[in-house]
Amino acid sequence: MHLLDSIILGAVQGITEFLPVSSTAHTALYQKIFSLHSFGRDFDILLNLGTLLALVVYFYRDFWKIFIGGLNFVCNKKSKNRDFFLIILLANLPLVVFLGILEFLEVKVTSAKLAAANLIGFGIILYLCDRNPTNKKEFSLKDGMKVGIAQMLAFFPGVSRLGICLSMCRYLGYDRRKSFKFSMILSIFPIAGVCLLKLIKTFTKNSFGFSCVEAMSGVVSAFIFGMISVFAVSKFLKRHSFTLIVIYRIIFGISVLFL
Repeated sequence: MHLLDSIILGAVQGITEFLPVSSTAHTALYQKIFSLHSFGRDFDILLNLGTLLALVVYFYRDFWKIFIGGLNFVCNKKSKNRDFFLIILLANLPLVVFLGILEFLEVKVTSAKLAAANLIGFGIILYLCDRNPTNKKEFSLKDGMKVGIAQMLAFFPGVSRLGICLSMCRYLGYDRRKSFKFSMILSIFPIAGVCLLKLIKTFTKNSFGFSCVEAMSGVVSAFIFGMISVFAVSKFLKRHSFTLIVIYRIIFGISVLFL
């Protein structure tokens, strides 16, 4: 049963990670419904590795540009890749500082009612921002910083890092696909950093609530379903708005209130 649960949790993580619906809320709810307390946060971190890999594979061309931009920055060579690298780097600084302070203070917020309220409230915000006209093509450093500051709100349960980033991008006037792409690329560094820190803490423990087979099954499942999800969402946003996703967030938020 545990092996099947790990695969299902990986699928839930993979599908919801690339949707502005709070993947953490979905995996937490599944674990609560089926009393999977032995998995816990340690297992969630491993699932993030699967979706992180899916993210890198799908956007590999963009990450290569960031890598080249980083080299250009070190060599003090001006280029579009260098500018893009700086936008991604500086946009993540507010979140890095914010998470560092929270980690130092050991601040944690785990409220089901707050998560439900945020799912509904920030879903409505996404809907309102999505109605903004599209009038910008390339991300500027200033706009990148605004998105970076906005993603700090993802610390609170139910907000969704992707959701708040998409809301800010659409508010600033970028089209849906460009907003989705920038929001996902922006997430690579904080997700990788958090995973690394949490994994170091996790592997210093003497025991886990899951086996190596369950862990690998979850990671592979998260990767496979993550690839399917990011591809499907990218295609979906070519012709559709976020309205259906907002409706789902509201329904899901109401459901959380009664569970």
